[in-house]
Amino acid sequence: MKLSRLDQEMLEGRHGEARRRAMDGLVTLGRAYGAPDLVDIGYAHIHAGMAMYKDDVELMEELAALGATVAVPSSANIANADLVNWRQTGAPEKLALLQQRAAGAHKAMGSACAFTCTPYWAGHWPTWNTHMVSIESTVTIFCNSVLGARSNRDGFFAVYAAIAGRYPRFGYHLDEQRVGTHRVDVRVEPGNVSDFSALGFHVGKQVGGGVAVFDGFKRRPTLDQLDALGAAMGTSGGISMFIVPGVTPPYATSEQAFTGRRPNDLIVADEQGIRETYAQFSDGSDFDLVHVGCPHASYEEMKQYAALLDGRKVAAGVELWVTTSRSVRNMAAEAGYVATLEKAGAKVISDTCPMSCHFARTASPDPALGVEPPSLRGIVLDSAKQAKYVRDMIRCPTLLTSTEKAIETALTGRFVPRYP
Repeated sequence: MKLSRLDQEMLEGRHGEARRRAMDGLVTLGRAYGAPDLVDIGYAHIHAGMAMYKDDVELMEELAALGATVAVPSSANIANADLVNWRQTGAPEKLALLQQRAAGAHKAMGSACAFTCTPYWAGHWPTWNTHMVSIESTVTIFCNSVLGARSNRDGFFAVYAAIAGRYPRFGYHLDEQRVGTHRVDVRVEPGNVSDFSALGFHVGKQVGGGVAVFDGFKRRPTLDQLDALGAAMGTSGGISMFIVPGVTPPYATSEQAFTGRRPNDLIVADEQGIRETYAQFSDGSDFDLVHVGCPHASYEEMKQYAALLDGRKVAAGVELWVTTSRSVRNMAAEAGYVATLEKAGAKVISDTCPMSCHFARTASPDPALGVEPPSLRGIVLDSAKQAKYVRDMIRCPTLLTSTEKAIETALTGRFVPRYP
């Protein structure tokens, strides 16, 4: 693999131990994937340092103590606790305090303490052809598919890339990887963001690690709809990119998206596929928590939640969680939406979500943290991504419905399905 003079200097430790360690990891990654060289990156969405694992936080602190600083604009991914309002989720105090230590490491390194899976709603908006890195699959998919930036699903290597400002040239950083493999014939008009999530989950299972090209949307999907579509596809499949001609830069037509190649397969996206996804995550009717905001809610979604809850009250015995980034929360608070939500009885939570907080039963947290996952009868959700991970990680029943029906469920105390 060809290294620039600066790459070689970092690898030799001439720019400090932190950058030497980062470059060593990136060179190892690049050689494993046959990368010819490294590219400059313009943005990094990096590991938060998950407080469920003390060693994870200490690793971030170690890098900061070595003098690591991010070389490009960087934001931190979702965490294990709301760092400010952790008490309202029932998180152990020791868990929250440890998560705050991770925030300290990020501040020392110069990365933004966004703690969100949707940093683009918080102002991190990499533009077309920007090489970037991301630990979060939803970010990779949105930036590749909607913004036209270039990213793989990177894991902890995103931290090393942020420190070095460089990344191996392979995968979706190459033009030849950014082409369609499967054609999706859209024969339904999804009615809401939740339907796009259900449709994405249906399609992702069939595309696997390919690149789906969508033909047939009657109108241009909104940013929230595209966000939900990609997040769900990345959950049921291994995708890093999809293409909607006329939306995904630079593809104006499906012919351009396939660059003259024949699709591997034709996937039919119809109402039956949407219904099947809702049915897959319908475990009875009993619940004690309703959650909206996966991926972390945008400002427009916060506005929608406030309109649905304005002047109304969450039913007794039901918790309603609204999860979003702290940046969007601040904007929504200034607009009065947070006050409306909280007056109705909703809990507005930042930095984390059900599948990422102390609810998880598949994690093995440090015993000293005193994490005891609660026993939940069920969670009502409006996101296929959250439904999949709640079932796998929290191991409790799921009830997937639309956003409007989820809010109605919280208000009435009775589960309201998407389809009667």
